[in-house]
Amino acid sequence: MPLALEITLIVVLVVVAIALVPLLVQLLRTTREIDVFLVSLRKDVSQIAEDVHASRLRMDHLAATVQSSLSDFALFSKSVGELGGSLKDLHDRFRNSLELTSRTFGGVLGGLSSVLAFFKPTHPSQTPE
Repeated sequence: MPLALEITLIVVLVVVAIALVPLLVQLLRTTREIDVFLVSLRKDVSQIAEDVHASRLRMDHLAATVQSSLSDFALFSKSVGELGGSLKDLHDRFRNSLELTSRTFGGVLGGLSSVLAFFKPTHPSQTPE
């Protein structure tokens, strides 16, 4: 191989090596910054995971409280429904009792008025001529 070609090849290799040095230095800085970023990201993600876990625990507690309240409300609603049914039965009995008493009392009054009308003396002015 001629000497000029060897010198040219050596110069090209030196230039390429010199050009690669800043590139490799920048690559080293970038990897360090990525490492710092990943450590920071790991801490942030860990904190987010803890916050999500705490929120889930609060939501579980809230769900249990709501479920307990709803079961208490269901029991209360059932009791109110039963009370309403009992009041309706009581009202029906009272109404039937009142109607029966009214009919009995009306019958007694009608009978008394008939008896009184039978025994009522007739006045001579009321007799037909």
